[in-house]
Amino acid sequence: MAWLAGAFALGAALLAVGHAGVSLPLVSALGPGGDRPVPVAAGLFTVGAVLFVVVAAATAGLRPWAWPLGLLVFGLTLVGAAFPYRGVGSAIGIVGALLAIVVLSSRPGREALIETSEPPESPHVT
Repeated sequence: MAWLAGAFALGAALLAVGHAGVSLPLVSALGPGGDRPVPVAAGLFTVGAVLFVVVAAATAGLRPWAWPLGLLVFGLTLVGAAFPYRGVGSAIGIVGALLAIVVLSSRPGREALIETSEPPESPHVT
């Protein structure tokens, strides 16, 4: 999960730069078009990049709050990518967010982040 959140952090950072008006070859082709700045989108992608870095670090460190934060951030990403739908860039975000939500919602995903962060049970002496 940490690598997927890291990939999303990198993607969001690139989209923030692209929406800030800097022309990036692939990103500008998917984004607002050319080097036209879209400040609100640049700000939102910057916040998203920071949140994805936090999710990546939390999942790598098996923090107890990694699982709910991951679900929240990827859920918001899914909604933001789907409404309004903007083509290939949105499709990539939707597929990646769905993949993350499926992994986090699976039993191994929950157990890996929730149960490993709980203190071990004390052995009973008989």
